[in-house]
Amino acid sequence: MTVQFSRRMLPLPEKTVQDLLTVPISGRNGMGGVFTRWLADLNAHAGEFTRAGIPTLNSVTLDLLASVIARCLEAEKALTPEARRRAPRAQISAYVEQHLAHTDMTPQTIADAHHISLRHLQQLLAEDDTSPAAWIRHRRLERCRLDLANPRLNSHPIRAIAARWGFTNPMHFSRLFRTAYGIPPRDYRNLSPTACANRQQPCAD
Repeated sequence: MTVQFSRRMLPLPEKTVQDLLTVPISGRNGMGGVFTRWLADLNAHAGEFTRAGIPTLNSVTLDLLASVIARCLEAEKALTPEARRRAPRAQISAYVEQHLAHTDMTPQTIADAHHISLRHLQQLLAEDDTSPAAWIRHRRLERCRLDLANPRLNSHPIRAIAARWGFTNPMHFSRLFRTAYGIPPRDYRNLSPTACANRQQPCAD
C-alpha cells in the first residue's frame, strides 16, 4: 500500500522528516502498528466512505503518521501544538473504527487501551461536542446505514446487520436508527438509491 501526500501537509519540520527517509519503521507494534492497522482498515472499507468524510480521514491519517515519525525520532516536541493535541484523538479514532464490531467495546475499554482515564477520554471528545458512548453509537449506526444501502447485502436480515455492528436488540436498534436518520431501517433499505435501482422503482428525494 502506498500513501502519497504533499510534505507541506505533515505537521513536522522538513528537516525532521528528511532525517527519517529510507529508515525502516516497524508496522507490527507501537504507533507504527496503529498506523498500519488504520491504513489496512481504510483499504478494506474504501467503498463505504463518502466525499464528506475525506477531510476527516485525511486529518486522522496525517496526524497518525506524524506521531509515528516523531516517536521514532523522539521528536514529539517538533510537532505543532495542534498536531500534538490531535494525535491522541487520531489514535483513539483509529482504534474505535477497528473495533466497532466488538460488542464488548465500551468507553472504559477505549480509555484502558490508551492508558488514559475515562475522564480524559471524555474531555478529548467534548472538544467535538460529543461523548464516548454517543460517538461509538454514531459510528456503529453509520456502518449499519452503509450496509443497508449495499445491494450485495440485501439478503442479509436487518437484525443480522445490526448485530454485526454491536446492536443485539433489534427493537432498540430500530429506535436508534429512526432517531438518527428519521426513517426506520427497513424503509431506509427499501428507499435507498441502490435498492430502488435493483427494483426498478422510483426513489424518493
